Order: sequence, then structure tokens, then C-alpha cells
Amino acid sequence: MSKNIDKNYLYILPSGISVHPCRLIIRDGTLMWKHALLADNAFTSLPQTHAHEAHIVKTAQRLEELNAWVSQGLDPWQCLRPTLWYDPETENHSEGIRVTFTHTKLNDDDVYDTLQNHILPHETLIHLGSKLTFIRC
Repeated sequence: MSKNIDKNYLYILPSGISVHPCRLIIRDGTLMWKHALLADNAFTSLPQTHAHEAHIVKTAQRLEELNAWVSQGLDPWQCLRPTLWYDPETENHSEGIRVTFTHTKLNDDDVYDTLQNHILPHETLIHLGSKLTFIRC
């Protein structure tokens, strides 16, 4: 990590890695650690276990794949954007395998219709109101 970044701004993950909130979870992706650990611009929690950290990384990999299907031909900032991902205080979002999200440009109905064809048998995509939720098991 850069010597110019104040260590007080880094997250120390259970694996021992120090990451800045704006560091990409997956190299060449669109999702940053802040997307996993913030809800409505408020910090929720650092991953409590190494397993939760691994779940966040694997879920990010899958979201990046789904984003590639739905955001073809769009600018990089026009992508899936998590609104709630990891929050140990929220029962359904306590492990890092469930993400509630929207798309920064497309409407949720179109995103749902496109992604439904790319959901694997062990995954679930839910469309409730103005939010989409992806669950990876």
C-alpha cells in the first residue's frame, strides 16, 4: 500500500490484508470494498470472519460476471451498484453472500429480465419493488 495513505483510512480484513475502501475487490472490476461494507453511505462492519471475507470476494466475482451481461456497450460507471451487501446486524445480509442492488442506468425490470437467464442453479435473483437481490449459495 502507498506510503502516502494514512493507515487510519485502511480496512484490516480478517485475512490480515489492509485495503483502502476504494480498492477494487476484483482487479479490473467495478466493485470496491466500500460497496460491500457501506449501506446508504454508512459503514456497517468489517467482515467478522475469514469465511465472510471469502464470501464477499466470491460474490463480487459473480456480480462482476453478471454485470458484464447486463452492461454490455455501456460506460464503465453504468453498472450494477450494491445498496446493501454485508451487515452482520441485518439477518439476511450477515454472511456476504446476499447483495441488494440497482443498476446506475437501466431500470430494474430490464436488468432482472436480462440476468434471469444467467443465474446458476444454486443462485437466486429476487425482484422486489425497486430493488434487486442476488443470493449466492
